[in-house]
Amino acid sequence: MISCLSFYLICAYLCTAFGTPTESFGGKHVIVAGDFGQLPPPGAGGHYPLYSDSVGVWSTEMSPKAQMSVIGQAIWHQFTTVVILRKNMRQAGLSEEDQRYRKALENARMKACDADDIALLRSRIVGLTHSSPVLHPPGREPVSIITALNSHRDSINSVGSKAFAQAMGIDLIEFHSVDSWAADEDQDSTRATQRVHASTVNPRRSSNRIGKEMQELLWSLSPCLTGHHAGVLKLCQGMPVLLKKNEATELCATNGAEGVVVGWDSHVIDDSKEVLDTLFVRLSNPPREIQLADLPVNVIPLLRTKQRINCTLPFSDKSSVFISREQVMILPNFAMTDFASQGRTRTFNPCHLAYCRSSQSLYTCLSRSSSLRGLVILEGFDSFKLSGGLDHALKHCTSAIAAYRNWKGPDRSVQAGGLQASPRRSQSQQARLHLPNANEESKKHTLSHSTM
Repeated sequence: MISCLSFYLICAYLCTAFGTPTESFGGKHVIVAGDFGQLPPPGAGGHYPLYSDSVGVWSTEMSPKAQMSVIGQAIWHQFTTVVILRKNMRQAGLSEEDQRYRKALENARMKACDADDIALLRSRIVGLTHSSPVLHPPGREPVSIITALNSHRDSINSVGSKAFAQAMGIDLIEFHSVDSWAADEDQDSTRATQRVHASTVNPRRSSNRIGKEMQELLWSLSPCLTGHHAGVLKLCQGMPVLLKKNEATELCATNGAEGVVVGWDSHVIDDSKEVLDTLFVRLSNPPREIQLADLPVNVIPLLRTKQRINCTLPFSDKSSVFISREQVMILPNFAMTDFASQGRTRTFNPCHLAYCRSSQSLYTCLSRSSSLRGLVILEGFDSFKLSGGLDHALKHCTSAIAAYRNWKGPDRSVQAGGLQASPRRSQSQQARLHLPNANEESKKHTLSHSTM
């Protein structure tokens, strides 16, 4: 899901690239595909979904980010040609139970599950009866468990890594990150600078080298506290891993890609700590075959990269610290979050649903399975989150999309195989934007728009 702010920025960069600041998306036709039944955009601080009713009305009194969000939502409202895809390509089974499963998912998407739907989903909970599904069927390779919380993901990955190494009869090798104090970054305002200073540890120092005690503390933090940039990676040959960065899209090495460790290059630093230089990963089911010189098919190298991250401290009057961390950006893949699972189709789909926060989270997790038989639920789930109807904003957006789908007005000049398609607009219909240079966005925020 894309936010109103991101929608504006995409439009702004296209307008800048094509030199057409008065035409949305630089005057180009745009197709937007997605499912509002799945998760809204992650992150706080103004990352509102396109259907949000919290964006407000545009005003020069707003902050620059809020103005961008308002204009982003206004641009979204220019899309009037709708194509709704009806055929379910993931759950394509013809059995009676698969038909009931499709119905349950359709109702879960609209937060309208009935008693029969809930009973069907509860039948897939592990350990309720002798006929209940099992988490680890004999002969099946480990499959990542979908869970709602990053902390649960990290705990499952820790336990799974140890169990995997023990089953393989090999030892886990610890690869440490190379950390240093991060340089200060300028904030948008004096008040913002004061807030950052009040909440972070930033000691006086003659160099950026981190002391031993603090370094040990930073290495001990779970990835959920360090921006998913692990301080210590515990790996072995054959371990499943998940890429956490767009390393090289042309090699299918994208954020969320799955793979298996096949080798590495490393060196030793102080106190006999090993540091990864290059990790070699064999991609699992990439969209196309990858062949690099002197490497087996689908094996790619992942280099250690440097990134400024915010580490959340578990105990301190000040809650966080900014550091520069060098590490290969992967995590063990014995668990993934509901956000990371989006877009995947899984024949075996173990889910931990007890902490899903909304019907969208539950629907995302449940709908990854290609069949009812492949669905395995741990602990159970809150059935009240699957019934009672959608909230006002999402329900209004769903109704509007259905209404546009049936509209026969003059703008229906483009048909496309996605959720929305937009024809070009005349200049009088465009949001008139002052589109700041990418390097000047934090400094120049003169925004205006005409009536949509």
